[in-house]
Amino acid sequence: MTDLAILPKSDDRPHAPDQSDPLWQESALFVWHDQKAGLGGFWRLGQEPVAGAINSCFGVFAHDGTRFRSNVTGAPMVASDRGEGHMAWGPHVRVDFDNDAHIKADFDGCQAKLRFADFHPLYDYVAMTGHRGELGGAPHHTECSGRMTGIVNLGGRDYEIDALAYRDRSWGSRDWSTNRGTRWWPCVFGPDLALHVMHLIRPPGSVVRMGYVFRDGKVIPIVGSDDFVVGLESDAVTPRGGEVRLTLENGETLRVTCERTDGIVLHVRGYTAVEAIGTARLDNGRTGMSNLEVCTNATGGSQPPIFTIGSNNGEGLSRKSD
Repeated sequence: MTDLAILPKSDDRPHAPDQSDPLWQESALFVWHDQKAGLGGFWRLGQEPVAGAINSCFGVFAHDGTRFRSNVTGAPMVASDRGEGHMAWGPHVRVDFDNDAHIKADFDGCQAKLRFADFHPLYDYVAMTGHRGELGGAPHHTECSGRMTGIVNLGGRDYEIDALAYRDRSWGSRDWSTNRGTRWWPCVFGPDLALHVMHLIRPPGSVVRMGYVFRDGKVIPIVGSDDFVVGLESDAVTPRGGEVRLTLENGETLRVTCERTDGIVLHVRGYTAVEAIGTARLDNGRTGMSNLEVCTNATGGSQPPIFTIGSNNGEGLSRKSD
């Protein structure tokens, strides 16, 4: 696919909200996994400036079982949480958009100072996928693979990371109550290769299937992803792994699988999903970072889960059970 519109770097900075829309929100999401350092993490910050509310889920895990998670939804937002070039939640988490994205986190049990560098320009997500239907959720959306570097202190131990990573930005009106099922799956294999595939179930009864492959500087839309399966733990929310067979716009097919290393539960405005972070594999043997986000909400429930297997649903510093 050629001649994709490149979004300006200024679109990384906070946007002026529609003051007439209480559902207007803006979000920044980052996920990373450093196999060598044995550390992975996820952060999604959503700001609702019209409603005056913050949604934040920040989670980190080490391969030795040490974990940290902080999740708030509908927390009060103050003026200092949002500026011309930054988004934050109080003293706890902040991202500054200054060419690269610079992230700071400060919690009891977990601190971080990280930098996300993009592998490619910011493209409009709908244009990347070639999808001409309505995406749903925030109308403005971009996604990008990259590299996360920096220092994380987890449970008193410093980790220096150099990780494959993925991020997205969205802004506009967003109603969290409409989603009944989500499969949001970015995989990053290196600067030359990344992919993303998404299935979204929405009332009254439809499924959106979309995605793209970024390879050697070119974007190829995914036109087929019907064979997409996820294995769940008996908690009914945590993925063990997933598999998909993709058909690309150029006629190629790809088979991608993933295995969970650990999971982080995201709960925002009644929407619960698990970020199952681990390893992606292609049939040619190449491996990379995977974040299989799964929401299973067929009956439209809105309460957070009471117990999870294989994903972190707690608060603060903890240990993964054997």
